[in-house]
Amino acid sequence: MMWRPTATVAVGFCAVSVCFGTLARADQGNMSAGVSALQAAGCCRFARAFQQVDWRQPETQRLFIAEAVAAERHFFAAPGVSFDAVTGMTYDGHGIDPQTGELKTTGPHPGGVFTFSASSKEGIHLSLLALALQRSESEDQPLIYTLSEALEVLEKKVSSLEAFDASHPGFGGFLPWFCSRGATITTPGAAYSCRGLDQEAGPIVPTSDWVNQVPGLDNGQMAWATYAVARVLADRAALATGGDAVRIRNLADRWEQRLARMRSSAVPLFYAGQGRVRAVTVVQNMSQDAAGTPENTATGSAVPGYLDDAYEGELMVLFIDLLADWSGYAEDGIHEKPLMWKRKQPNVVARNYTTRDGSTLTVQEGYWFSSHEQWKLMVLPYLDIPLVKQVFTNGEHVRLNDAIDHSVPGIFASSLAPPNVECGTFGGYCNAVGVQEVASQVVRWDQSISSYGAYPSILVDPAAGLAWYNIMLSLPHMQTQTGSVESSDIAGTSVAPVLTWDTKATTVLAMLGGTGPLIGSLLKREDGQLLHRFQKVVGEMYAVAFEGKVAPGFGASAELPMPPSTLLPPRSHHPTSDFPSCGCDSTAASAYVLEAVAAASADVHV
Repeated sequence: MMWRPTATVAVGFCAVSVCFGTLARADQGNMSAGVSALQAAGCCRFARAFQQVDWRQPETQRLFIAEAVAAERHFFAAPGVSFDAVTGMTYDGHGIDPQTGELKTTGPHPGGVFTFSASSKEGIHLSLLALALQRSESEDQPLIYTLSEALEVLEKKVSSLEAFDASHPGFGGFLPWFCSRGATITTPGAAYSCRGLDQEAGPIVPTSDWVNQVPGLDNGQMAWATYAVARVLADRAALATGGDAVRIRNLADRWEQRLARMRSSAVPLFYAGQGRVRAVTVVQNMSQDAAGTPENTATGSAVPGYLDDAYEGELMVLFIDLLADWSGYAEDGIHEKPLMWKRKQPNVVARNYTTRDGSTLTVQEGYWFSSHEQWKLMVLPYLDIPLVKQVFTNGEHVRLNDAIDHSVPGIFASSLAPPNVECGTFGGYCNAVGVQEVASQVVRWDQSISSYGAYPSILVDPAAGLAWYNIMLSLPHMQTQTGSVESSDIAGTSVAPVLTWDTKATTVLAMLGGTGPLIGSLLKREDGQLLHRFQKVVGEMYAVAFEGKVAPGFGASAELPMPPSTLLPPRSHHPTSDFPSCGCDSTAASAYVLEAVAAASADVHV
């Protein structure tokens, strides 16, 4: 159903139906372009307007998602902000002014634009583009890009990838960390810097510390996103008519070639035999094509050396298992594929967590149990497997109950730290955060939280996940004209003045359902055995670790806990908690939200 609140409620600076009527009257076209009633009225600080709502109401969730996606469009859909206007390639992030919240265009890192990136950021970008292009039966799901925006970005991006592949065939169509708009290299072999926005853009090149190395984990994310883009474009091409038909067909062919390239080179580039999938591959001679020269590769010095984890690294293992060309091995790799899962099995570990009321929850052991570790849930249809869904739902119960028990106004997830938070020798990056009771490693830091920590909860229980996301947005200075901010300290006194793909797009992807449902349907349609294979290897791996160990009656169907309003520090409600560029008449906005939800609920029952 659509939102159709029609009553006029005079509040604050305007009549709600006038100032905030855009969303209420939105049709499918302008919703997909990110139209937002609150932000159209100059209210980018919308989180406080949702503090008194019933998150279990579907209309509340739809209204909030529309606002959140529209806010993030100021980052994702803006050339020169999150991706390059010339090359179409992502930037790692963008600095903001810590006083005003406005974008910074210059200055040393982390100021200005971070004109370097990695395949993991490309994976997020491509996933959003695939969802934007997907022909959905839903009439009211907001999307990140319009069709014309998506096509333009994909054309620029594929041109950059084609040129990079031609000049770096040893990478086999995969990406190292790269300079998003090229680099000026004056001395061969010496370190160099990526070009800034004040310099002319050139072809993308590896960053100076990745000239002959390529990561497996990040590229697993990009590989599946490429699969989604190629298949959705093919669907669009089959139905295209009119002026865009030839353009879409040509673009579909080019992305299919990118996918084919990755499928042909994945095994010789990343598979080291005996079930070992490399975390980092060293390419010895970049001029040799990766697809036909496995002897040209070596295992990098990264620790651990292989993707045996049960977290994000699993995506590359699954791409190699399901889609890669195994012609270099006997019987299409039939004897090698089981070895990959045999190596991984010991790392899928069941751990028990006891809540304050004495309940026992069985979850998958985390590395640190940071939300970042659940990335794979956004990409592939894990949550369609009942036991897997139950395990990960239990995990979100642990994550949220831990926050409540320790009075933390949000969720721990690896991110850049606010300036008043110390995170060891990692340059201000707080990676070792999580829940110690169910982690295999020492959790070192517990003083900063990031709003994207809510994305796994959004996937398993949107109502609770959105409520937790909103409470973190409600912390001082966590919203800007360009959407959410990287992180906040738990006292709400300082934020990290940066915007990055990892801490913004994960939540948006989760709000849109991730690519799991899309890729699951594509695998089933393309070859039913592919989806069956996915369910078999993943299902069996989790059954070995969890069958009979997950407490009955407290699993996948249980609702996650909502955040108590008392978690927010008092200063969150003070006018100085807003950036001056991102204010909002909270009384008017709150009244609009309540009226819009009530009207939409009434419309449902008409």
